[in-house]
Amino acid sequence: MLKDEIVHFTLSIIAGVIVGYIFNNWWAIPLALVGGFFVDADHLIDYCLYRKFRRFDLLEFIRAEYFADVGKVYLFAHGYEYVIIFALTGYFLPNLSWLFYSLMLSNIFHLIFDTISNKPIWPTYFLTYRSAKNFDHRDFKFKCQR
Repeated sequence: MLKDEIVHFTLSIIAGVIVGYIFNNWWAIPLALVGGFFVDADHLIDYCLYRKFRRFDLLEFIRAEYFADVGKVYLFAHGYEYVIIFALTGYFLPNLSWLFYSLMLSNIFHLIFDTISNKPIWPTYFLTYRSAKNFDHRDFKFKCQR
């Protein structure tokens, strides 16, 4: 998990630099970190639901085996739908396009990396798909599945 977070951080910085350069607005870099790095904070929500908010075990959280144990994967902030929303919002709000394109690019980098590294079936990183499957972990075929 630590290696993945380093990759997400790096990809987010790259996305922020690209958007910052194109729009000459370097605030794109911290926003890219929100869209591509801090988006993983939703893992904490899944973990807390698994633990029923009773205790926190950092090693257990990092291993992420709780997804298989609980049988659900919510990850509410992981979804290609957000990429589409950010892209459309950036298009329709041209004065703020740098902001939404920064979120969009870093988020899509994040999701593509997760898709490559976790090897789920292709629609897994669509929130609507996970919702339609009742967030059932077995339907997504992640590499960490037991």
